[in-house]
Amino acid sequence: MSDTEPIRVMLAGDCPLLRSGFRQVLETAGIAVVGSVATVADAATLLATVSADVVVVGAVTRHVGGPDAHEIRAAHPSIPVLVLGHSGDADAIRAALSAGARGYLSLEAAADGDLIQAVRSVAAGEVYLSPELAAAQAPASGPATTRPDTSAARLTERERQVLTLVARGRSNREIAELLGLSANTIAVHRANLMKTLAVRKTAALVLYAVRHGLVTAD
Repeated sequence: MSDTEPIRVMLAGDCPLLRSGFRQVLETAGIAVVGSVATVADAATLLATVSADVVVVGAVTRHVGGPDAHEIRAAHPSIPVLVLGHSGDADAIRAALSAGARGYLSLEAAADGDLIQAVRSVAAGEVYLSPELAAAQAPASGPATTRPDTSAARLTERERQVLTLVARGRSNREIAELLGLSANTIAVHRANLMKTLAVRKTAALVLYAVRHGLVTAD
């Protein structure tokens, strides 16, 4: 893609109405939609004959960001994937990041400009996260700095175990059974993790664990 050529996007999602809306938003901004299909598998097949700079996967696609996205990454590793989902859906965020998605845009408060910016960022080789997801991992006060993140070093071994299991989608009860502790004790560990890491949502814990190598792609 050159500076004079439009960004080319492939849309994948179960709902034709949503894809039509996304197409209108992107094309208004000068972004070319070169394909619109119902499944990620269809997108992977179409990419064999149609060139695209970004694949945008809609939130309603089943297994969003998971095994199906692996199919795109395996067949077309140079094409980044942007996932549209929900900020509170930790499973979807974990699956998307584990599958190699380069961006995650939550739809609750997203405006047209957010979708456009997300596509442009991912097409430029950047990693994009919705502002609320990025903010959920930022320190509670003051702007971000360039100092190394040492928060992981402050975690105890038990907290690392709990964080890893949370990021793998385990409930408090399941974690308690695996570690031989009570569910109340796990709830305390979970609350302490959120305080130590300055996050407010389980989805942010998942993002933190992925970024710091506590969980990896399947």
